[in-house]
Amino acid sequence: MERWLWILAMVFAAAGCQRDVETSLWQQNKQLSEEKTELKLAVERLQKENDALAEQVKTLAALDRDVRWAGLVVPVQIRLGRYTGFYEKAKDGKDALMVYLTPLDATQDAIKAAGSVQIELWDLSAEPAAAKLGTWHISAEDLKTRWARSILDSYYRIECPLDSAPVDTSKQLTLTVKFTDYLTGKTLNDQRNIPLNPK
Repeated sequence: MERWLWILAMVFAAAGCQRDVETSLWQQNKQLSEEKTELKLAVERLQKENDALAEQVKTLAALDRDVRWAGLVVPVQIRLGRYTGFYEKAKDGKDALMVYLTPLDATQDAIKAAGSVQIELWDLSAEPAAAKLGTWHISAEDLKTRWARSILDSYYRIECPLDSAPVDTSKQLTLTVKFTDYLTGKTLNDQRNIPLNPK
């Protein structure tokens, strides 16, 4: 009798193990099936992207390089706006240099061109060692957040704090601006005398 009980116990144990193995295999099969579906979708997505890129290359290859370049809208000049100058900030009473910069295309239209800006403020009447009063660098990432529009114009509005560069804003000073266009690699320059403080 004990022998039969032992045999039955072994049979049930084997059946239990078989169920565990079947459950484990079913879970593995399900996981592999899901992974296969994900990979299939990824392959389809990459194929679509590849087809789109191949079509783009085909289109670009059919166009003459000079014709394509001539069709691009790129800045050929920059202009400093008439409101460029010194202003007193209401909160802390400190002066700030406000620069209104507009990139212009070949037809003199304002365009929001990507690029970086370097601004320098000079006192040309001072000794050479003390002539440069301040330098500000604006990255392309920062510059794109400063685009603004008015009824008559569009421009980059750049505030240059004077905290680290004490400046006598009652004097007439010279402002130089260098814009590096990220599409063409060209550097465009403009400068102007800053009028007397408008306060």
